[in-house]
Amino acid sequence: MSAAVLVVDDDDDIREVLRALLEDEGYAVEEARHGEEALRTLRSSPHHFVVLLDLRMPVLDGAAVIAAIAKEKALRQRHAYILATADNRTLPLSFVQQLTSLEIPVLSKPFEERRLFALVAASAARLTGHKH
Repeated sequence: MSAAVLVVDDDDDIREVLRALLEDEGYAVEEARHGEEALRTLRSSPHHFVVLLDLRMPVLDGAAVIAAIAKEKALRQRHAYILATADNRTLPLSFVQQLTSLEIPVLSKPFEERRLFALVAASAARLTGHKH
């Protein structure tokens, strides 16, 4: 069985497109509109998610979610993360270093489907390797 994917983006159209693409690839997909919703789902769900996390969102943005992940070992161990952003060339160095240390790849927007699928598959493989 494929991993579940949690798509976290405030843009309804983007969430809808990502859901369709990923479901066509055989993934179960859940959605969150912002980081706070995502953290609630990640903390309460029995699933191990590959989290496709947008950087710029209202309420709680991707950077704040990553800060929470850095502090909560359970969130780091149970889920795998991919940061999606159009701002990858202007990310602060300290944030890039945090992404590297947490093994969070960056998916540049607009993205190619091949790259999306490759990152999700690699993250899902890492997750299944970590399952106890």
